[in-house]
Amino acid sequence: MRSSIGRMRWIVRLTQFLGVIVLLLFIVAALFSIRFAFRALTYEQIDNEDHLEKKRAYLEEIARGATGSSSGFSSGPSPGSSSDRPNILLIVFDDLGHGDLGAYGSKSIATPNIDRLAKEGLRLENYYAPSPVCTSSRAAMLTGRYAPRAGLNIVAFPDGHPLDMLMKASGTDVRLPAEEILVSEVLEAAGYRTGMVGKWHLGDQAPSLPTHRGFGSYFGALYSNDMAPFALYRGEEIAHEAPFDQSRLNEVYTQAALEFLDQESDAPFFLYYAHNFPHIPLFTPEKDRGRSRGGLYGDVVEGLDDSVGAILERLEEQGKLDETLVFLTSDNGPWYEGDPGRVRGRKNQTWEGGMRVPFIAYWRGRIEAGRRNETPVVGVDILPTLLSILDLPAPGDRILDGLDLSNLLEGETETLDRFVYYFGVDARLDAIRDDRFKFHRRRGVRAQGIGDYLDFKAPWGPWLFDLEIDPTESYDTTRRHPADAERLARVFDEKTTEMENNLRGWR
Repeated sequence: MRSSIGRMRWIVRLTQFLGVIVLLLFIVAALFSIRFAFRALTYEQIDNEDHLEKKRAYLEEIARGATGSSSGFSSGPSPGSSSDRPNILLIVFDDLGHGDLGAYGSKSIATPNIDRLAKEGLRLENYYAPSPVCTSSRAAMLTGRYAPRAGLNIVAFPDGHPLDMLMKASGTDVRLPAEEILVSEVLEAAGYRTGMVGKWHLGDQAPSLPTHRGFGSYFGALYSNDMAPFALYRGEEIAHEAPFDQSRLNEVYTQAALEFLDQESDAPFFLYYAHNFPHIPLFTPEKDRGRSRGGLYGDVVEGLDDSVGAILERLEEQGKLDETLVFLTSDNGPWYEGDPGRVRGRKNQTWEGGMRVPFIAYWRGRIEAGRRNETPVVGVDILPTLLSILDLPAPGDRILDGLDLSNLLEGETETLDRFVYYFGVDARLDAIRDDRFKFHRRRGVRAQGIGDYLDFKAPWGPWLFDLEIDPTESYDTTRRHPADAERLARVFDEKTTEMENNLRGWR
């Protein structure tokens, strides 16, 4: 009897003790939640006023000196052009893979219009998006600075989304900093008529909306098409309420691009056509279902090719195609569907398949038709290249990570002396490559766990891959090429130290 009473007292005390522990944990969680909510609700991203003022001065300098600037190309104006400043059409698809186009070997998807661009222009075989994920890749491409420098090495989420609140509570930037200089802002200052159609995904708050960042007109979505609320904006006003019927997305984007091209102006234009597709979820009009041999994904890509064809046809009708420089690419490798080009990895990864994507450059009479080039090129090269073509100065207060590709485009050189830096989704440098070898640091690589949701990452590496004979990154050649492994490891460490000491790249 006494032992039973003793056990009961022990159970009661244990229950009381556990109750106190649970209560304390509840109080701690409540306090943490209140603190988290307070920090998220009172968050304010602070821009760098010093470099914002230097940006203003730089753009004013461009505006004062741009009139009549000459082309950086040695061959002179294109035939029949009244100006040596080309129209610029930058086409960026979302999650399009290296092998998803006919020009890059696809047998499942027909892309005759894009293939025509490749046939009449330059096809790059080793072009790298600056990041394996959309927001940071676009930030880097438009600024000419790798995403950690541009201050936005994340995936941006809609205002109020739990992940948006988490980032705000942690003090992470959730929009492209105002002091960053975009290609659109430079071209607007240089007298271009600027417009954007499509996915922005660089922040949904002032002063980081498209119309605040050098685009005279904007029509599109502020996020990826898997985020809610998915509405379409014209300028800063909602043009199509959420949830927008995405089976019509290609139609309305194409129409918006044509409307921009139809506007009469004596100024050259810059159109940034940044489609949301083929990012999942996938949608296509009923009439297009089953048109390709690549399933719904292929149907969507063939619709994108139709859109490119309509834009090129309109430029030809207007007599402007000869005067237009066209770049066509993707923001990163394919996700759950799509062909990464028979290499290792996909979106979100710094294996080749996550960042090596198509790139086609076209400028009739200026870029030789039918060329292929295998030298490594990166999205951060676009802004420095346009500065060179337009004979515009680079900003003096910041590092531009990109290289000038104008000689490569013109055919005066076939190689570049450079390293490609692979920054991961956590902003850390994962790998680098030169013209032949790729070095990966030791890091977590996905390994098998228990079930679908308990996979884990086990640390492996470092590795040295010989991309010349092993583009699938299958065989570590460190023992065969120890000097190259040591050389690239040293460059890797130097770059890591540089970024740690001057992350934003200010001068």
